[in-house]
Amino acid sequence: MNRKYDLILFDLDGTVFDTAETILNSLKATIENAGLRKLTQEEVDTFIGPPIIDSLHRYYPELSDEDIDSLTKKYRKYYLEHELLKAKPFKNIPEVITTLKENGYKVALATYKLMKCVTPLFEHYDMTKYFDTLRGSINEKGLTKTDIMRLAIEDCKITDYDRVCMIGDTEHDLRGAINLGVAFIGVNYGAGFKGLTDEEKNYKKCLGYVDDAIEILDLV
Repeated sequence: MNRKYDLILFDLDGTVFDTAETILNSLKATIENAGLRKLTQEEVDTFIGPPIIDSLHRYYPELSDEDIDSLTKKYRKYYLEHELLKAKPFKNIPEVITTLKENGYKVALATYKLMKCVTPLFEHYDMTKYFDTLRGSINEKGLTKTDIMRLAIEDCKITDYDRVCMIGDTEHDLRGAINLGVAFIGVNYGAGFKGLTDEEKNYKKCLGYVDDAIEILDLV
C-alpha cells in the first residue's frame, strides 16, 4: 500500500461493530420497564449514533435531568449485563485493521461509547492488540466527538492533522472530522448520515463513502 496517512481513526457503533440490535434491545427494555411512552420505530432508529442521554432528552422532554440520568444508568446496566458481547465486527473489518497495521499505519478508536463498554468488547474479540489507543466517553455525559477524536490523535503523538483520517457512519463523525480538519471516509452500512448541511455534504477532505469495509483500503 502507498500510505497516504499516518493515523486512521475508527468510530465503533455502526463502523467497527454492528451494535444496532444490542443497543435497541436495551433501549426498548429500559423504556418498557420505566413505563414510558413507547417510541415509534423511526424514533428508536435515531438512537444509533448520538449519546443516549441527548436522545432521551429529545423524546422525553417532560423528564427532569435527574430522571434522565437515572434512566441512562438503567439502560447502561441492562446493556452491559445482557447485550454488550452479542455485538459482532462488521464483515471485513478485522482484515482491514490488520492490513492497516501491517502497512505501518497507526490505528485508533474514537467513540461516544463508555470505556467500560469498549474495553470488554474489544478484549472479547481480541482486537485491543490492533489499536494504538482506544478512546471513548469517560462518564455518562462524556465528551464531544471532536474532543474524543483529538485525544486519540494526541495519544498517538500525531501533530500533522493532514495525516489523519476519520472513518465513521454518522454526521457526528463527519462533523468531528470537519472541526479538526482531518480527512473523512463514510461507511454506508451503519446508522447513516442525517440532516447534513451543504458544508458537510461538500467537505473537501471527504475521501468518499463505502458500502463494504474492504473498500477503505483503496482510499487510504
